[in-house]
Amino acid sequence: MPFLNVVDPEFDFTGPEALAAQDDGWYADSPLGPLVLRHAEAQELLRDRRLDHGGDDYLRRNGVTSGPIHDWWVPMIVNRDGADHRRLRGLVSRSFTPRTVEQLRPFIRSTAEALASGIAGSPETEFVEAFSDRLPLAVMSELLGVPPADHDIFSVWSSDIGLIFALAAGGDAKERVERALTGLDAYIDTLIDEKTKNPAGDLVSRMVAAWRDEETVTRSELRNLLVTLVFGAHDNTRHQISNALVTFAEHPAQWTLLHDRPDLADRAVTETMRWRPSAASVFRRATTSFSFQGLSIDAGSFVTMAVQTAQRDPRAYPGGRSFDITAVREAPLLQFGAGPHYCLGSALASAQLSEMLPVLTRRFGPPVITGEVNWRPAIGTHGPDNLPLRLTHWSSSGV
Repeated sequence: MPFLNVVDPEFDFTGPEALAAQDDGWYADSPLGPLVLRHAEAQELLRDRRLDHGGDDYLRRNGVTSGPIHDWWVPMIVNRDGADHRRLRGLVSRSFTPRTVEQLRPFIRSTAEALASGIAGSPETEFVEAFSDRLPLAVMSELLGVPPADHDIFSVWSSDIGLIFALAAGGDAKERVERALTGLDAYIDTLIDEKTKNPAGDLVSRMVAAWRDEETVTRSELRNLLVTLVFGAHDNTRHQISNALVTFAEHPAQWTLLHDRPDLADRAVTETMRWRPSAASVFRRATTSFSFQGLSIDAGSFVTMAVQTAQRDPRAYPGGRSFDITAVREAPLLQFGAGPHYCLGSALASAQLSEMLPVLTRRFGPPVITGEVNWRPAIGTHGPDNLPLRLTHWSSSGV
């Protein structure tokens, strides 16, 4: 069995070592335990009821047994199963519907246009700060009813909470997640009180009304749900947007093709998410000992799905080691999970990319990376913390 050191700061899920291991077999060993490299096996294991999301075992392995992280993570909706999970998910799904996402599209489009105007004419743009952080933050705030005055502090909290999946990489991740959760808990508590007194048309108001009418969840569960929504709606999407721009900078002809063929926007969204997903890996814990295709998995051990590697698996995606926005990709993406825990926010993330990509490709020539890019750890939520770009109008881009 090959060994892949996924906690090494230089590790790349799509590097030659990882792809060679995928060619050799469906899994590898790692400091975190078995690493699933192929799509079919990853998809099957994501649906396997003998695996759950890890609960406090994940935290314990990373030295967290109490405090803000423990109090948020352990009772989180993703760590619930069966009737308990359905009870919590029901409150969100009744308030956060496909219609909600569709109604947000004009806001997403107009915000993307305004942000694009803000960077037009600049010789160089720090894209994370100027665009990919601000678009999902504005959308999340519109969805939840967070006033614009609070956007900046909200941005820091919702960004730092994403480091929860990179605790094994060390550094100051634990401290940053703790500070973010402390701030978000207090803010969401205040927001619940405000929406109780002065309900509006936002998601928090609808969830508060359902909570008060049905009393199927406690206030602490409601707060936990909303903090988790903040995390999912902002941090993952901002990294996905930045990942898309990095990908197009590496494939400028594909950007030009999307400029000429805006009808390819939906395929381009799927392809950019497949090629460089913000959830580069996801993990599950074995609730019982079992054997899977020759691999013995012990109860309590963790299995990590190498999402980014598996989403380039040519067995699932013919030609999958090439980036092609014209390709029809039938195998489902893995980054949103599978089964009862499939990510509720996937449609909102897709809507943001499908609205912003045509805005940017219509106005600007292919992006050019102009400086050093600092990346989040490969494990967990993955993307650039900064992205210096040159985006010039087509008339002056020389394309």
